[in-house]
Amino acid sequence: MNIKTIKRNVDTDYTKYVFREIDLIKDKLRQDKAGNIFFLGYFHFGQVILIDGSLIVANIYTGQTGGVMPDVADMKLTELHRIRLLKEYPVSPEDIECEIIIANKENIFSIEKFLFWIDEPCDITYEIDVPYYKIIKFLKNYTKETFKTKRYLFYSKRDDDYSLINNIYAYDLKKHAEMKLYTFTDQFDNDGKCLPPQKLRDIVIEDLSGKLSGYQLRQCKKEFIKLANKENLQFNVNNYWVMELVKLAIQPVLVLHEWSIHRCFCKPKLFGNIWVYDFPKAGEEPSFMLMDNYFTKVAVLSFLTPSYLIQGIYKRGMAKAKIWQLNKQEIQELISFLQAPSNQTKENSLDRYSIGYKKYVKTNWQQLIFEYNHNSAGWGWGNTGFDIPPEKDTDRDSDIEVLPFDLPIPNYTKLLNG
Repeated sequence: MNIKTIKRNVDTDYTKYVFREIDLIKDKLRQDKAGNIFFLGYFHFGQVILIDGSLIVANIYTGQTGGVMPDVADMKLTELHRIRLLKEYPVSPEDIECEIIIANKENIFSIEKFLFWIDEPCDITYEIDVPYYKIIKFLKNYTKETFKTKRYLFYSKRDDDYSLINNIYAYDLKKHAEMKLYTFTDQFDNDGKCLPPQKLRDIVIEDLSGKLSGYQLRQCKKEFIKLANKENLQFNVNNYWVMELVKLAIQPVLVLHEWSIHRCFCKPKLFGNIWVYDFPKAGEEPSFMLMDNYFTKVAVLSFLTPSYLIQGIYKRGMAKAKIWQLNKQEIQELISFLQAPSNQTKENSLDRYSIGYKKYVKTNWQQLIFEYNHNSAGWGWGNTGFDIPPEKDTDRDSDIEVLPFDLPIPNYTKLLNG
């Protein structure tokens, strides 16, 4: 791929939206000479930005609804808070100072939400999952010389390049010349983990100074590959992924945090919403998920045993959240709900789904099994539809294990003993 092709592979809307928000914040705070500014992403209380060591939480009015990116000229700040951490890892309101700069009567932001967020796994990149308070500590100390070799500096800065391909600046200390490296990562190790650039062809380099030879550009590539593949002791990943994190925080691009799931029940005031995967992995134990309204915590439960199938943090692609350890009341409410009669069987519709419900479903537990078998395990999509039970259907669209409708509800109260 050449530079001209790379320059056409862009998405300006998202980056311009973030930059306009940052500019509005700088104007409001009168920090036109702020140093490094890092966009840490969205949470359900607003957008979080690190400016000169302080965390800024902002909300924006755009005048638009839906998925269309707004005209940046219409953007207005509707809520603004400046937060200073008194401890590296704040766990209580006494550990932070919070200044209200623009109040919002809807109270979208709260200190409790902020303290929950700062311990959430970072989702700026796929490879780095540490909590945000550790990301903040690193970024506060980040400088242009953080990633340095004897001859080169490798760094990121805000610019008008909206390329979707990862890019990092380089500076030749000997020639006093700046370059820009566009990197590609399509190689994997034996465990299936993506590798940083390994070869010179994995990097396209642009000589911004116009005075470097082809040999000198190749030398820069070699130094970058060597540095990028060294382990970063702070995050236990290759330096490349930390450089990518810095780049995405300084010059954000739209990275989708999506994966295919199906919501079976919506009970946020009780135990949360219940979902099943659209595409479980081969050999994956049948499961369903409990999730709160804002995807801040997730519990993945086995259909077969009273156990959590994921510990530590939840991670599916770029989607990350804390693991939800259900308390006694939530477990009791979940069990009571699963044992209760299904409302779907009361409907008078004669469509194929309602007929299928009436044939197999009596309880919410059986309705959940129905949804899993149909949505995740491919039952009912063939010519026979729901005429035959899932365990006898040889014409399914998936090899995923199906569940019988007489499967008993595991004793999920045992989760409290884990």
